[in-house]
Amino acid sequence: MQRVILFILFTFWAFMSYRLWQVEYAGQSLGAAVDIQVVWEKILNAQDKAELQIVNERGGELLGALEWEPLVVKDSSEGTSIEGMVNKVQKYTLEISRGRLYADDAVEDVICDFRLSLSPLPDQRWTSLELGFEREFNDVRYEFGVIAHSTNDYMNITVDIGDIKQETKIPYVDLRNPAKLAGAGLKLAGVPDLAASGATLVIKNLLKSKDLQIQQLNFKINLPRQAHIDLLPGVRSRIKVYRIDIPVVEDMLIQVYINTLGEILRVEIPEVLIDTISKTAKLNLPKSIVFRNQNFYGKLRRNP
Repeated sequence: MQRVILFILFTFWAFMSYRLWQVEYAGQSLGAAVDIQVVWEKILNAQDKAELQIVNERGGELLGALEWEPLVVKDSSEGTSIEGMVNKVQKYTLEISRGRLYADDAVEDVICDFRLSLSPLPDQRWTSLELGFEREFNDVRYEFGVIAHSTNDYMNITVDIGDIKQETKIPYVDLRNPAKLAGAGLKLAGVPDLAASGATLVIKNLLKSKDLQIQQLNFKINLPRQAHIDLLPGVRSRIKVYRIDIPVVEDMLIQVYINTLGEILRVEIPEVLIDTISKTAKLNLPKSIVFRNQNFYGKLRRNP
């Protein structure tokens, strides 16, 4: 009788494992398309945080690290529920914490935090955004922060340099207006209002010049409607994943690799984008910048 019971349990386990494989991958060869909504819901409901290292993959150099964690916030008014279950979702939160870009001296590392809150499915609209950077350089502490709420019509930006604190509010409608953005930047830099207004007018007239032939800014990113089945690159094992190609601008695709549990395993920054930033900002950036999940790629140590 024991053998019969064990055989039944084993058969049930094997059948359920086969069904799970069918749901995830059956009939899906490499390159097969998957509805982006399926992958997005997996990301939002992932149970574990992803510990990512920022790596110059060609040189094997560790550039920084961060923790990515999705959180599901349930409605506390629902009362006590079964542990591990979320009866009614109040909001989803995507967080980047303990973000750090390494400098030659650890004291001068750039520290960053990010939090994005989203309403429940199916509407899935942003409700709040928080972004912060800080760094200490030459015994002076620099801090930059952005706070935005969908219920407001503006975002709040603060800049602290030592004991000097500047704050400004930028209406959302001004995000498409380079002249007004420049004016807000000058105000944050401590430029007097009269001088900032004059400089804004000059920039506005300059942008209208026919000689520049500047196209209207477009901050909209067209998110893909599909993900694709792929193999996780750079590892010895054959691991099937979802790959999402996010277009920044034409011919610049950020590639994100996600497993079936919604955990981010790898993010590749396109070389052409790195090269553009390097030339524009006159920075000496490595050609290959990749965010790698240390549980799959191993943990690199910071060079002393």
